[in-house]
Amino acid sequence: MKLSSEVKNAIHANRKIDAIKLLRNQQNLGLKEAKDIVDAYMEGNRHLIDHQRKGRESGLGQLLIIIILGGIVYAAYKAFS
Repeated sequence: MKLSSEVKNAIHANRKIDAIKLLRNQQNLGLKEAKDIVDAYMEGNRHLIDHQRKGRESGLGQLLIIIILGGIVYAAYKAFS
């Protein structure tokens, strides 16, 4: 079964429930059937989904480092001024 870009985008955004709801509405499917299709797509495309998830995680890690470094610089500025 061909999935719409909306369903694929929801899956890749880690919004599985939204993807199932979209698929059910678009294809007039039952809950179990739509869930099985989304699960099969996710399993078949695990490498793409994992890669995107890692990218988001590393972005959050970098943001956290920047915030911590900013705090350290601010504390040093306040201590020496």
